[in-house]
Amino acid sequence: LYVPRIPGMPSGIWKYPNEFKLEYEDVALESEDGVKLHAWLLWGRGWDAETIKSRPVIIFFQENAGNMSFRLPFLRLLVYRLNAVVFAMSYRGYGLSEGKPSERGIQKDALAGLQYVRSRPDLATDKVVLMGRSLGGAVAVHLAAEQQSQVKAVILENTFTAVQDMVARIVPPLGLLIGTGRPCNFLVTNKWQNQQLISRIKVPMLMMVSLQDEMVPASQMFKLHTLQRSPQCELLQFDKASHMDAYDVEPEKYWGGLYNFLVRYVEDKNK
Repeated sequence: LYVPRIPGMPSGIWKYPNEFKLEYEDVALESEDGVKLHAWLLWGRGWDAETIKSRPVIIFFQENAGNMSFRLPFLRLLVYRLNAVVFAMSYRGYGLSEGKPSERGIQKDALAGLQYVRSRPDLATDKVVLMGRSLGGAVAVHLAAEQQSQVKAVILENTFTAVQDMVARIVPPLGLLIGTGRPCNFLVTNKWQNQQLISRIKVPMLMMVSLQDEMVPASQMFKLHTLQRSPQCELLQFDKASHMDAYDVEPEKYWGGLYNFLVRYVEDKNK
């Protein structure tokens, strides 16, 4: 299920934020079971302490394959297009983090990341936003369901309903045995049951779905949106985008949608 290293590419960190005109802090933290983790805290060049303290803090949970080095072009845009501080961490087994990835382990890592951000007096801890794409969306759902009093909003992009529902997409013959209502779901050990948790989240949520997604069927995001049922859950569709490229293929809609969502639910102190 987990792909910490892309074949033919370095397993460790091979690009750094300063190469993308970002200021950053290397962060070492530890999960509750003692696994040592690595993260970056990112902000814009020239930002003073007052600016950093005033900006939303987006905790970004990455997709499955590769490490944070691959996300730096996107993280740079996240900082500068949204004027946000970004906390990006490597799950256990990814990048410079120790350990071996698993569902429960990654959930512990995410909690450690949130607790770290909330402990920083120099950050706007009342403006913490969880954001995840694909697998990262599952991480965000599980963390928000358990810790929503600690976060202001959640952003999901092209996230699946459950791992079992992805089996037919990845290995079609197994779709007869594994999936919602199928007899062999017990074979799936990392389940990420987002569809069971999504309705528990009451904070504002933005769901971003690419209609040309070649990995996660758009229907799964639509199902999550239906199950969520909150009046503060917004859906933003991208007609031309695939799994990973909405921010590049439809940039004005993507960044405009994110910015407006943050203004409505994070920046507005009356919300």
